[in-house]
Amino acid sequence: MGNKRRATRVISGLIIIIVIWSGITILDYWRICHGFERPVFAVPAETADDGGSGTYKGLGYSFDIEGNFMPEDEFPGVTKARFYLLGKMLKEAIRD
Repeated sequence: MGNKRRATRVISGLIIIIVIWSGITILDYWRICHGFERPVFAVPAETADDGGSGTYKGLGYSFDIEGNFMPEDEFPGVTKARFYLLGKMLKEAIRD
């Protein structure tokens, strides 16, 4: 009886971790590819001197971002982004 309970707890824990990871990934994806804003959870790995363009990495995913991040830019935010999941490019978004 104890092994079944332990297995159930392990599986439940894994499901919770997967759901949380998926939520974090989807939130960052949505902000960048649809809202054209910088990610919340992915951290900058390599950035340019414009205050935001560069590569942002999260757990199992990353973004290459180009944008207008200087205070004097007329239309601030992300202008072009590439979304990678486990090293494969899945989406490229360009703001018109």
